[in-house]
Amino acid sequence: MTTTQAILNYAIARGGIFKRKELLQEVDNQHIKIKEGALDLQLNRLYSAGRLLRKGRGMYMLNGGNMPYFVYLPSTFEKNVQIGLKKLFPLLNICVWSPKILSSFMQHIPNIGYVFVDVEKDGMEQVFNALHNMKLDRNILIAPNKQECEQYLMGSNAIVVRQLIGQSPLTTIDGCTVPCIEKILVDVIGDKELHFASGAEIYNIYENSREKYNVNIRKLLRYASRRNRKYQVERIIKTIENDKSKE
Repeated sequence: MTTTQAILNYAIARGGIFKRKELLQEVDNQHIKIKEGALDLQLNRLYSAGRLLRKGRGMYMLNGGNMPYFVYLPSTFEKNVQIGLKKLFPLLNICVWSPKILSSFMQHIPNIGYVFVDVEKDGMEQVFNALHNMKLDRNILIAPNKQECEQYLMGSNAIVVRQLIGQSPLTTIDGCTVPCIEKILVDVIGDKELHFASGAEIYNIYENSREKYNVNIRKLLRYASRRNRKYQVERIIKTIENDKSKE
């Protein structure tokens, strides 16, 4: 992790506003090998570049206008799963999250209780077996097809092992790897595990999330391109903006 990314991740986790001394303490707590001088140098560079604003002595704020940054807060269960997996597979990139977060952007609230374990393709089978050995008392699926998703996911508390796409927008909260809003917004388009959010709800999700949070469009489209969904994302955004211009 670069010094810049460590600073920005911490800032986002704190809702965009943070104190220098608390950042230093967090770096020390997480055993991140960044010297204080290097941290101060990068803080000044981010300030000079306009990515950070000064709010007072030793206090900084992300320059994202008045829109707050989205922060995914993992549940205790999600934390325990990720901590257990990271102990077994310290070199694997693993992101644990629940699509239940989408409910806050939807008009019709579905019954969602399942959890995703997104992991690099080469580690999916190992993680699947490890989850079974943890005896979590949940159904565990690996790369389920459309029929399996419709049959086993809605209303269940299953765990779904999925492939983590390279360069997915991720961040770290409380020592756990979680998705940024940009990953969630792209995943919801076409992922069979998220079929409940199809049709008009896609537009609700995009409109409501962008009204509530600072969404990085460049990051959104970059990840959408990696998933061959850039056209769909651009079309959704354009449709919403055109509808608003007619109001």
